[in-house]
Amino acid sequence: MNITIKFENEAAARHFALWLCEQGEQSYWDWMEYREQEEEGNITARKFIYHKDNKFVPDGEIGTVLGRRS
Repeated sequence: MNITIKFENEAAARHFALWLCEQGEQSYWDWMEYREQEEEGNITARKFIYHKDNKFVPDGEIGTVLGRRS
């Protein structure tokens, strides 16, 4: 499944991606710690993939690897 967020310009999109890379991941994992207590299965993005060919999100797509925090 894909979720797409469209920004009006590239700068705004890159700032969001950088926020997710630097701070957003931790907030997400804190949130998912409680969701995993309520649901089974691999529901948490354990790893976010921001780089492709040594470039930071060159095509606007951030990949994930699923698993569980606990």
